[in-house]
Amino acid sequence: MVLRILLLIVASVAEDDEAYLSCHLLQTGLRLSHARTETRTESRKWNVSVANGVCQSASSIKQEMYKPVINVSERLGEDGWCTFGGIGTWASNCAIARHMRDSMIFIKTFEEAYNGYMNGPQATPFALRFPDNRTLIIRDHTYPLDDTYCFLNGWYDFPRAARAELVSNFSYLEEVSDRYCDHLAKTFPGYWNITMADLWTESTSDEAFLHDIQKNGADIGYATPSFVDGMYLHAAAKCVMRGGHRGAVCDIANCAARACFGASPGELLYTARGECEKLTK
Repeated sequence: MVLRILLLIVASVAEDDEAYLSCHLLQTGLRLSHARTETRTESRKWNVSVANGVCQSASSIKQEMYKPVINVSERLGEDGWCTFGGIGTWASNCAIARHMRDSMIFIKTFEEAYNGYMNGPQATPFALRFPDNRTLIIRDHTYPLDDTYCFLNGWYDFPRAARAELVSNFSYLEEVSDRYCDHLAKTFPGYWNITMADLWTESTSDEAFLHDIQKNGADIGYATPSFVDGMYLHAAAKCVMRGGHRGAVCDIANCAARACFGASPGELLYTARGECEKLTK
């Protein structure tokens, strides 16, 4: 899941460490500055410490947005999730999960939100066609980027036993992450130079594209090659967020826990709808 376009201006940040960065929570679609599940009152967010998954202040993060993530992480001696942990819990909770070697810490960050918007009359089927003629039928209209990201990077393709192992066995998650990130390091252009601003810009572009193709009650849309490439950029960014170190990409476990495929080709089923076995405790 990782591909392509870049560069958006980082939202302005107040000078003090309590400033609240406005950014997309990449794996839930919640804008952190206006999120339903996160508010400025979250004291942990700006309590800078490795234990909290936040390794630098808001003002420091702002200064690092256009620098290669891997360079920033190596300078601080921490992974990119902790380095940019103040941006949101999608980052800080992955840092904590990696430190504790427990992917469920990360996965449970999103369960309540998924349960809320994946159920009800709004969760109607939408077919997304890709340039390689594959079709993905999704029901997530709040943040369909989750599904395209997991699908195009192959993180929905694991059989049931492997899905469960990715959630419960951190060493196995590390092995799968290392294999995929090694592949992206060899194939994704500019892999080692990806910045947080690149990831931010790509997210904004992809969200806008998916919103546009679902306008006016449309039930089918067509993904462009550049959009597909963007999903690889997302994944590559998460890989370099490991710093110079190998190890787990939390999103892979989240994808495994989030959804599975049904009997019909391309039909995605969701754990939050009771359609897939729940893998978290």
